[in-house]
Amino acid sequence: MDDVKGILQSRTVWSALVSVLAILASKAGYTIVEADQAMIVDAIGTLVATVGAVAAIVFRAKATKAIQ
Repeated sequence: MDDVKGILQSRTVWSALVSVLAILASKAGYTIVEADQAMIVDAIGTLVATVGAVAAIVFRAKATKAIQ
């Protein structure tokens, strides 16, 4: 694995976080089934990618120096 990505781009990290939230929710009396966990992880991935794309466009628009 030569490619590098940020921790927030990792589906594994988001899956683990959603799993922890599911455990905490179950302790509080809520139930999050495995299918819902997968859907939540996909939604988070889409949100993070969208925010990244919008940020890249905004930062490029606000840039004061040209790209070489």
